[in-house]
Amino acid sequence: MKTIILLIIISGLLFSCEENDTPPVETPVALYTLPVVVHIIHSGEDVGEGANLPEERVREQIKSLNDDFRRVPGTLGENNSPLSDDAFIQFKLAEIDPEGNPTNGIHRVNYFDAENETDLFDKLPTIAYWNPEKYLNIWVYGGLPPNTLAGRASLPTTDLPGLEDELGTIGDAVMINVHHFGKSDVEGPLNLGKTLTHEMGHFLGLLHVWGKVHEGKPCLEFDDFVEDTPPVSNAIDCNGGTPLACDGQPAPVNNYMNLTADKCLNMFTKGQIERMRYVLENAVRRKSLLTSEAIDR
Repeated sequence: MKTIILLIIISGLLFSCEENDTPPVETPVALYTLPVVVHIIHSGEDVGEGANLPEERVREQIKSLNDDFRRVPGTLGENNSPLSDDAFIQFKLAEIDPEGNPTNGIHRVNYFDAENETDLFDKLPTIAYWNPEKYLNIWVYGGLPPNTLAGRASLPTTDLPGLEDELGTIGDAVMINVHHFGKSDVEGPLNLGKTLTHEMGHFLGLLHVWGKVHEGKPCLEFDDFVEDTPPVSNAIDCNGGTPLACDGQPAPVNNYMNLTADKCLNMFTKGQIERMRYVLENAVRRKSLLTSEAIDR
């Protein structure tokens, strides 16, 4: 009888230790992979010349974009800020084109019309545009001089504050000036490929760190609708010492949604990541990208 009681006590202690000492299993964050098609809009140059960028430049830029979103150690996307994290969002060049044929995800189009003043997001879709429900379209446009319009993106439409407006153009995509696509030797501060990271932030629902235009409002009311980015009223130059936000906190100089030199940009905050992931999970013009068959998942 004593032996039976002792065994019961021991087994109870073992069970108790297993139950209390085993760490809880955390549900891993889903990794979202978006299919990308890069439309290179050039003016008849041979591949690798002028605006008709080589494939290596395209692949390097997509790798850099992934480094930034995944906060990859040893790259320009690395940071050790406790405010930041891996977004678990990445990008992959399309492997199947709209006709069901294999593709490398790079679509080259010989077209140049510098005299046409049509809004680029109404003009470019008529030149090169794959189904935006299945492909994240990126236009690399050779019709702009360097250091003018470096890039632009269409915003999604959701129930999040700041994203209530419907799409106002034909094209729902990202446009990058060819001079600022990937690492380049263009003179000026925008030559490390961060323009695409910034514009992709917009495509996934982020505003500039100062939010929308707030004419006549005090600095503290400037809002990008992300709690862990302190309020600022304009872009912050990363060469300007240690600037402060409106509330006295350090200004988000290194945030990808600031406008400053590429060399200084290296972080999304956890709040920004949460907002982008919400957009991918809920926005009508974004969530279908998560199940597109244009890439092998």
